[in-house]
Amino acid sequence: MKTIITGATDGIGKQTALELAQLGHHVFIHGRNEERLSETKNWILNQVPNAEIQAFRADFASLKEVSTFAKQLLSLNTAFDVLINNAGVIEKKLAYSADGFERTFAINHLAPFYLTLLLLPHLKKQTSCKIINVASDAQATTIDFNALNAEKGFNIYDAYELSKLCNVLFTFKLAREVDQNQITVNALHPGVISTKILHAGWGMGGASWHSGAATSVYLASTSKENQGSGHYYVNKQKAKAVAAAYDKENQDLLWEKSLQMCQLKLS
Repeated sequence: MKTIITGATDGIGKQTALELAQLGHHVFIHGRNEERLSETKNWILNQVPNAEIQAFRADFASLKEVSTFAKQLLSLNTAFDVLINNAGVIEKKLAYSADGFERTFAINHLAPFYLTLLLLPHLKKQTSCKIINVASDAQATTIDFNALNAEKGFNIYDAYELSKLCNVLFTFKLAREVDQNQITVNALHPGVISTKILHAGWGMGGASWHSGAATSVYLASTSKENQGSGHYYVNKQKAKAVAAAYDKENQDLLWEKSLQMCQLKLS
C-alpha cells in the first residue's frame, strides 16, 4: 500500500504515518519544514527499521508550492492507494496566504482541495484508491459564500469551523463526482486530541495521538467495501455531520468557488 499523508510531521499526521508504516504501508510524508521532515522520518525508522518513507516539503499557504508538491508526486509514476488530507492549522489573528486568502481557509480547505484535484486524473487511472479528509466536529452550521475570505471580519473559531465544514462539503461533493467503485472519499473527526491546534485554539490538552490517528488508520487500512463513500466517520463509525454539509447547493457552490480561487479548470 502506498499512502500520502499531508501534515505528517506532528500530532495526528505523524502518528498516522508511524502506524501505517508499522502495517507495511509505503508512506509519502509531507511537511513544511525540512528539519522536521527529517526528524519524523528518523522517528519512524527508529521504530520501523524497514519502513519505506519518502518526504516532501511544501508550504500549504502557497498554491504554487501545493502544485509543485503534486508534480513531485506525479513524477514518481507510481500508483497511490491512499491520500490522507490531514494538514491543518488554526490562526489566532487574521493573516493571508501567499495567494491572498485567509490562512485558515487557505491551508485547511484550498490546499487539500487543490492537491486532490491535481492528483485526481492520475488516481482515476488506478483500479482502486481512497481519499480521506481529516475534518472535525467543530464545523460551522452555516456558510456565507460572500465571507469565505474573512470579508465580514475575522474570528479564530469561526474561521476554523468554516474550514472544517468546507472539508466535509468537499468530501461529499467529490464522492458524487467520482466512480465510487474505484475511488472512495470519506471525511472524519479524529477526536479531541492533544495537538498544537487544540493547544493554540482552546488552551487545553486532549486524548493521545494514537487515539487521534485511529480512524485515519482504520479507513486507510481496512477494506473499502465495508466503508462506502461520501460518509463522515467518528470513532471508526459512520456518523452525522452538520446539516449544512449535506446541502448539495452548498457543495456545488463551494466546489465552483474553490476552482475559481485555485484558477483550476477541469477537463
